[in-house]
Amino acid sequence: METETLTSPIRTLLQEYADNGGWYNAQKILPYFDDAMLMMIIGARRIGKTDLFLRLACDLWQRFSLKTMWVRNKLTELKEPSFFNDFLNDAKDLGWCPDNWTVRPDGVHPDEDKGSEAVIKFQSISTFSNRRGGAHPDVIMLVFDEMMPEDRRYPHMCAEGLLSITKTVFSGNIDARCFCLSNYVSAANPYFVKLRVYPAKDRDVTVFRDKAVLIERCKGYRCAILEDNPWNRVYKAAGVGNYADEEEDELIKLIKPPPKGARPQPYLIQSDGLLYRGWEKNGLIYYTEYRGDTKDIHIWTPNLKECSDKVKLIIPFMKKDIELNMQTGSLRFKNPNVMFVILNMVFETV
Repeated sequence: METETLTSPIRTLLQEYADNGGWYNAQKILPYFDDAMLMMIIGARRIGKTDLFLRLACDLWQRFSLKTMWVRNKLTELKEPSFFNDFLNDAKDLGWCPDNWTVRPDGVHPDEDKGSEAVIKFQSISTFSNRRGGAHPDVIMLVFDEMMPEDRRYPHMCAEGLLSITKTVFSGNIDARCFCLSNYVSAANPYFVKLRVYPAKDRDVTVFRDKAVLIERCKGYRCAILEDNPWNRVYKAAGVGNYADEEEDELIKLIKPPPKGARPQPYLIQSDGLLYRGWEKNGLIYYTEYRGDTKDIHIWTPNLKECSDKVKLIIPFMKKDIELNMQTGSLRFKNPNVMFVILNMVFETV
């Protein structure tokens, strides 16, 4: 496989930023830059994740004439005044871009000329199927901001949408990189599930070389709201979290492996090509991935596109059964990704 040269503009700039004054920086992920095309940066709010990549997007254009695509989950997010009007505030205040750069519905323009092209293009996951046409050879970076929305409402086929956008925009460009930024809103999400990845608890950076994916758990960076700030007492009283890791999600307490002697349910659930099975013991049902023999076992799926002569569309009472078991506290899951798949069949937010 062809590897990236040491002159990568993205790498060059990230190295120049060094420790970024203690705010979020790329020092932990740079050693793995050649191993990962898609990097997920997950951690507490207000540590400078978005600002670092906004600066990077500005510099990529001003120094290398290369563009960035800025992605959010939903089109409505890009149209909100709080996003649209404030997008360049920090960049202008800190001198990362000239004052005459303007923000329009399609992105950031380097001047007020109505005929100019956007140097930072806006795109939503919810409208990924509208992104058609040829490659974009001058777009070298995709920044997916707020990958995990606070309301936990993800667009339909969101993970497929993200990968579709990278395929359309980058067209296999090995110099290009996708950075997904997020607070740790929930223990699991459809992007982890689709890529079949999860960050290790005992390390800051987990690299999946066989998938060209990297996940960083953000630790040790400066935070705009210091620990002893009195506002933190307000947030703590109201139960507002910092979204620093998955332990803040109460659902993580449902992660338990099935005990010995658990009895398998007589059917399997298939989702996105993977099989899952429930195991019962002492009134609890434990869901795990299943890799065993499927002969003479009924297989059901919540996805019409996965139905076949051997896989049937799940019937309403099976979903209702999952819902009732969740309501009675009877469900457990081998890992957070399994939990997301099973609960997402029934509940809109997981």
